[in-house]
Amino acid sequence: MRIWLWFLGAAAALSVLAALTAPASTGALNLVLLALFVGAAGAALIRRRPEPRAGWWLMFSGVAASAASTYLLALVPHAPEELGAGYFLCYPLTAAGLWLVAKRLRPWSSTRILDTGIVLIGIAQLNWIFVLYPLLHRSGLEPVHAWSVSLIAVCDLVTIALLLRFAMAVRRSPVALLLLASIGVMVSSDAFYIVKYVAGRGTAVISSFSAVGWLVWTLLFAAAALHPDAEGALRRARRSGADYGTPIGAFIALALLGPGLLVADLVLRRGVDPWRHALVPAVLTGALMVSMVLRLGRALQDRTNLQQELAFRAQHDVLTGLANRELFRTSLQGELDAHREIGLLIIDLDGFKDVNDTLGHPAGDELLLTAAERLRATADAASLLARLGGDEFAVICPPDQLDDIAAALVRELALPYRVAGREQRISASIGVYSGHPVTTGDALQSADIALYAAKEAGRNRAVRYHPALREAHVAHTVLADQLRAAVEAGVGFAMHYQPVVDVPTGRVTAVEALLRFTTPDGIAVSPAVFVPVAEETGLIGKLGSWVLEQSCADAKAWHDEHGISVTVNVSGRQLRNPHFADEVLAVLKRTGLPGAALVLEITETVLVTASLEETAEVSRRLARLRAFGIRIAIDDFGTGYSSLAYLRTLPLDVLKIDRAFVHRIEERQDQALFRAVVELARSMYLTPVAEGVETPGQAAVLRSLDCALAQGFLFARPMPAPALAEFLQQEQVAVAA
Repeated sequence: MRIWLWFLGAAAALSVLAALTAPASTGALNLVLLALFVGAAGAALIRRRPEPRAGWWLMFSGVAASAASTYLLALVPHAPEELGAGYFLCYPLTAAGLWLVAKRLRPWSSTRILDTGIVLIGIAQLNWIFVLYPLLHRSGLEPVHAWSVSLIAVCDLVTIALLLRFAMAVRRSPVALLLLASIGVMVSSDAFYIVKYVAGRGTAVISSFSAVGWLVWTLLFAAAALHPDAEGALRRARRSGADYGTPIGAFIALALLGPGLLVADLVLRRGVDPWRHALVPAVLTGALMVSMVLRLGRALQDRTNLQQELAFRAQHDVLTGLANRELFRTSLQGELDAHREIGLLIIDLDGFKDVNDTLGHPAGDELLLTAAERLRATADAASLLARLGGDEFAVICPPDQLDDIAAALVRELALPYRVAGREQRISASIGVYSGHPVTTGDALQSADIALYAAKEAGRNRAVRYHPALREAHVAHTVLADQLRAAVEAGVGFAMHYQPVVDVPTGRVTAVEALLRFTTPDGIAVSPAVFVPVAEETGLIGKLGSWVLEQSCADAKAWHDEHGISVTVNVSGRQLRNPHFADEVLAVLKRTGLPGAALVLEITETVLVTASLEETAEVSRRLARLRAFGIRIAIDDFGTGYSSLAYLRTLPLDVLKIDRAFVHRIEERQDQALFRAVVELARSMYLTPVAEGVETPGQAAVLRSLDCALAQGFLFARPMPAPALAEFLQQEQVAVAA
């Protein structure tokens, strides 16, 4: 960047020096600098390769053609004026290059064509009054010079038009400004040369201003090509949308300027033919008026279109184009006001968050667009489709088609999605509601309750609302509030412990910690009911920490006196906590319980729902805890589909066989399956523990299969800590006897 700035500063200073020492453009220093600037521009284009290449090279060719003519006229003795043809060749080359660059940035629009035309006509009026008419109708001028200067003036008009086109297509950036300045300086230098020629009554004199201007034209173009950001600056500088208003004041000024100057010129220049002098300005003024009328009409149309677009955006989702929440509520209220039966679907994409988290939000947006297209293709034409936010959609449709549309949407939204070059599978849960609600809020709440029931039932389904769902939802909400209040106050929870026994001897070897919850009105709630609610509300983390602390504190005395260990269930949220291992070790230190006396129990179903990355992190945390003697047990073995994979990859010590295997263990077929599980555990150096043992027959089979450890109601029910202490004392007396 510093080298570029040094080049720009030094070159500008030398250009001024060249103009002062040799006013003509053919001075020695001027020629050296011209060659330097052209060479620098060509080398920069070869190295940086800015886009569009054809546009840049055409503009470079215009610069090079002008420089070549300057050299030929300077170096060839008595050079004929035809060698200056390069001066005229530079205009179409520069104009074509500007056209390609501007076209790459933004195609022509009728608005910009009219704006450019209006400005061009205004400048053409000035050009006619002060340049073309005097040159074409003044006597005593050399025809060749007069026509060449007139041609330069016309070429400048075309260049100005394309320069305006470029300025309207590009945002401000160093490269864009340098290009604009470069060609602007060229046109200004030409204009000064033309004015000097007309004022000098036909004497073609190159002033120092024009000479340095043409040199600076080449210098600025070289600087634009040399800029470090030349490769992508114009592409990033592309304008978006309408970024300027209608310059009505400027247009009116242009409309009045031409006729006003013409009248002034006719008054000052007496003796000229007024009709011949005024004909061209009159035609140009007429064209200007027509262009202004068209432009103002276009401005009104643009304003109408903008208002329509803003109204559409105010009522539609930007990403999918579906109705937004506001339009959805208005339409739903309209159905209520018309006293019609409402058919409503609330749709939530299952697993969408995982796509966002793993592949990023652009992939999530791509998936939402596909889902919206499937909604449009599936829903009835009379339906209103809306995106309520995130991955939640809604459909207002005829009640008699409600169930058919819901079933079709479940099928369509479960089909594979092609996202970010990968195939993704998600499903949809749908809440279905029809009826005559009192308010839109009642309708939405009923559909949301049905949606919640669909998710609770396993997702990928549609559930129709009925009053019993509301009762269950209210009970769920009440329980969530009670749990939250109980966690904050630290009341309502208690620990119970169920012994794990050695089947052949009946001796207690461990206890499993089980959490119990009682509501403020004294009703005991099953863990199967309140634990999922705690998971859903995010309370399970605090509850899990309290359970671990209390269990280790209670188990310290039992371990010291009886040598038994305690098994504590761990939730998926705890396992995913990066500080989980530190918290466990801190609890052991505070309670004084040895690591060998603690077994952490994880459920296979938690692992099945985790990603591969999460499972790897969990494995590392568990391995760290095992290094301190803590054992790891997997609970509910056999309830998921990846059991064998987890046995192989996770650092496990104990395999707890689900009660579903134990329940029918006395039957021959199930007994064979249970035997296979036990043998599998032993082959992997895991200790098998049978859960849910309730009959002596089941215990007898366990002894015959050499499955030594078990727990269940046959041996003991879960009990509070004082009752367990007494139970252990009685067992110790019985063993001693």
